[in-house]
Amino acid sequence: MVWIRELDYLRGFAALAVIAVHISMHFTLFPGVSLPALLNAFVYIAAHFAVPVFIFISGWVLALRYSGEHSLRTYYRRRARTILPAYLFFTALYLLIPVEGAIRFAGIPDPGTVVSALLTGSAAYHLWFFVVIIQLYILYPLIIRGYDAFDRAGAALYLLLALLLCQVLWNVGAHAAGAFAGADWYTILSRAFPSHLFYFVLGIHVSRHTGRTGSIVRSISPAWVVVAAGTGALLVGGVWVLPILLQGSLSGATLGVFSLYRIIEPLYYVPVIVLLIMVATRLEEAGGLLAGSIRSIGEHSFGIYLIHPLVIAILAAAWASLAGMAWADWMTYPVLFLATAAASYGIVRSAAHRAGRWGR
Repeated sequence: MVWIRELDYLRGFAALAVIAVHISMHFTLFPGVSLPALLNAFVYIAAHFAVPVFIFISGWVLALRYSGEHSLRTYYRRRARTILPAYLFFTALYLLIPVEGAIRFAGIPDPGTVVSALLTGSAAYHLWFFVVIIQLYILYPLIIRGYDAFDRAGAALYLLLALLLCQVLWNVGAHAAGAFAGADWYTILSRAFPSHLFYFVLGIHVSRHTGRTGSIVRSISPAWVVVAAGTGALLVGGVWVLPILLQGSLSGATLGVFSLYRIIEPLYYVPVIVLLIMVATRLEEAGGLLAGSIRSIGEHSFGIYLIHPLVIAILAAAWASLAGMAWADWMTYPVLFLATAAASYGIVRSAAHRAGRWGR
């Protein structure tokens, strides 16, 4: 398989965005409405492109790796070996050591809690991604056959448009179900594969038509892509920031607010994906320290994604103890973002290096 190096840059950007999301989500701990609270609320929403980018990359990579005839048994064995041990281990770890609030040892969970955590990815706030991606891995052989059938008929773009519409309706419906039937319904529906299927199939489409997609991306003015992505960020961020300004908190946001957000978000994420591909191409061509750093973060993004909540919890406790600052202090956010990114990367890279030495 010929590896496309730009994918590692995309993973690096997504990994940094995930850290930004999970640092800035503490904006709710600012007292009242303030500029730092609003700024972090905006960053929290604007950086949510991270998971769609990861899922887009997953579709791209699977279509790249399994482009011809392949054994289903081999495929499922490789996918299980790639994701299940890490998911099981970190589910157990975060059940024992919760990272929301003060870090502590929670004791041995009961079997019901373990089963629920595994099925919903609720052991920690970031593990829901694994529930979605495992479903997509399981369904990939069917998804790729369906995509190829449309592609051979020259209707791949119609399929993508239909999936985009279905995904928006599904996610709006998830919020409606949560509002009228209970929050558990939102949790279940928002983690079902249709909630992110469009991004996955978009990745497959780009993988199947890499040359054509590259030509299209090169023909687009970067300035227009920046404008589209920036406008999308202002729209999705504004949908969340406005209720905070008007009502003093997000708790008063209505179903209409969340539904509008779900309608707008794909129109923001797609230009962001295009923009990140452009930036990755430029970095790959230019080389240098920045390019090498982003690419290396991308190469270690899986481990960074897994451990960064624990790193955030530890560093937040240390920061509060040493500097006397908490989540209500604006300086906490940039400091913990940089520290978490550096520490998570350092830990994962060191572990990978040692594993490589032991495997020799």
